[in-house]
Amino acid sequence: MKKILLLAGVLLSGTPLFAQQLDGTYKNGADSIAFSNEKVTFRISGFGGLSSAQAGEGSYELAGDYLFIHTSDYTGEKTSFELLDGSRKDTCVVHTVGTHNYAIQGILVESRNKSGKLISGKVTGNDGKVFFTPCNKIASISATSLGYNAISLNYTPGKDYRIRLAGNDIIENKSVVLKINFIDEETISLLMLTDDYNSGKNRDKELQKLEKKAQKTNKLDKRYKKVYIPYNRRN
Repeated sequence: MKKILLLAGVLLSGTPLFAQQLDGTYKNGADSIAFSNEKVTFRISGFGGLSSAQAGEGSYELAGDYLFIHTSDYTGEKTSFELLDGSRKDTCVVHTVGTHNYAIQGILVESRNKSGKLISGKVTGNDGKVFFTPCNKIASISATSLGYNAISLNYTPGKDYRIRLAGNDIIENKSVVLKINFIDEETISLLMLTDDYNSGKNRDKELQKLEKKAQKTNKLDKRYKKVYIPYNRRN
């Protein structure tokens, strides 16, 4: 009797049964979002005309037309660095390379003092390098560029740095909000409203504001199709 009443309640609410379940992997080209139990991993791009992709993982909750992803520490590939012995007196050399050690140009590298104030900002050349001198006031160094996972690190006097940049803008320990629409049992559409959501007293109004802002900035939703992994039967 309880099962009948539950089914009747769902049908009367006008919400399709499949909209209550998120499981499996949905893809659109190189982009994907994968749900497993209460966890989700995503790599999504193209919102607002940006070519860079955003990636993350964590727990999720579905609230009506909104998908909340509460990201945790990312376990995939991230930007890393290594310390090298200083090659020049009173000069810090920062060398930015890709995951296969090729030089990357056009990376903004900034040096800051103990209070976080910018000392100098430079862009890497064809060799992927920038040079900071003098170095006595440097407390931290950061490297950022569209399409790469940014990094900020403490400066160690007398050392050079090789920064190995990983792709994607990685989101960690923040809440992402997406507008979700269930097209059919195998297709969903997603529109990112924010990648840094902090809930206030009236969540409904906040979500409506975010949606209106997305419309004003001409953000477009993207459709993702569920993919099925072929089952290989063992004899």
